[in-house]
Amino acid sequence: MPVKLDHTTNSLGPKLNHKEHEEKKYKDPLNSWAVRTLMYSSEVGATVNEIAPNLTFALWIPAFMYLGADIYDKYKNDKNKFSPSSKRGMKEVIRQALTFFILPSAATIIGQKITSPMGKIISDKLSINAKDGIYRHSKSVIEQCLPEHLENKDEFKKLLRTSLQNRINELSEIKKNDNFLKKIYRYFTGYFAMESANPEKLFAFAEKNAEKIFELNQNLINNSIDAKIPKRVYKKYKEILPHTQKIYGKDNTAIALKTSLKEYQNYLIVKNKILKTIGGVASCLIFTQPISYLVNKILMPKYITPGMDIISSKFKESNLIRQHVEKVDNQRKKEFKSKSILNVNENLLTHSALDYPIQALHHMDNPPQNQAHTRRPQISQLHSKQEMKT
Repeated sequence: MPVKLDHTTNSLGPKLNHKEHEEKKYKDPLNSWAVRTLMYSSEVGATVNEIAPNLTFALWIPAFMYLGADIYDKYKNDKNKFSPSSKRGMKEVIRQALTFFILPSAATIIGQKITSPMGKIISDKLSINAKDGIYRHSKSVIEQCLPEHLENKDEFKKLLRTSLQNRINELSEIKKNDNFLKKIYRYFTGYFAMESANPEKLFAFAEKNAEKIFELNQNLINNSIDAKIPKRVYKKYKEILPHTQKIYGKDNTAIALKTSLKEYQNYLIVKNKILKTIGGVASCLIFTQPISYLVNKILMPKYITPGMDIISSKFKESNLIRQHVEKVDNQRKKEFKSKSILNVNENLLTHSALDYPIQALHHMDNPPQNQAHTRRPQISQLHSKQEMKT
């Protein structure tokens, strides 16, 4: 009975499972979403920097840990093969920097810039950045002013208006003298918000803030628990007051008041920044996938990788030329040394020690005539002296 051949295997044996021989597709263990969330912690930290600086620092730590592990893995391994390559590691550094640091930070700043004008809709007809500038300037005035300024509302307002006008003039000069790159950066970060705001609305908001400062100042002096006093400000005042009175006297409350009023401005800054922070987070989340596509599908394969290949080839070419020049120089040095040794040997052979006895005999047979002439007169003189004595 004829045996049926297996057309799939062309053998007499049973069918083989080709799936067992197929290489499994490589999956990067550091590319899963569960692990990549560590990298996005830096973006969250960048968005909440204004309201929680300490949290920002803590959120950057997991991002750097993931970045270091991923770069080291790409440097050591070519997928599932151990093959260290500095070029592959450098590509990963560029990719990670673009995907998780540079472009997301730019998206966050743009989102915050777009959100800032929304403050005009809420109240006071000023942008979030302009209000933030007033709060920060008022904080600086509180820190620099004398104690008597905090006791007189009109004096404090006058000092605030004068210093605010000087600050606006300073911003105008900076804006004129800045270079192009600084102007772009400061524009998106809201550095010139007070300079570009409506002066009447800006000064009206600054005076309104001064009224709140003095209202809070009086409530702290009178030790009246008011609902308008933030708890953190009142707590700060109660913590500092006993220490300052112990050092400077019971009647001295200026340092505790200054510290509490500055804390109140910090409270207003954080409250004002919340809306801007929300806009930055939303912008970062919206642009996460487009940024990933832009980097992994366009920038890396079309621009970064070819550029690095060109640089690498140029470097190898220059290295080969340098090695060739060094090799030629070494060969020339060796040839020069060998020729010099041959010349020395030839000189030794032509003037060998065997020639010296012959030259000596020749010298004895033919002594120098000068010496002979000089000796004979001396001998004749000696004989003449002896004859005269006798």
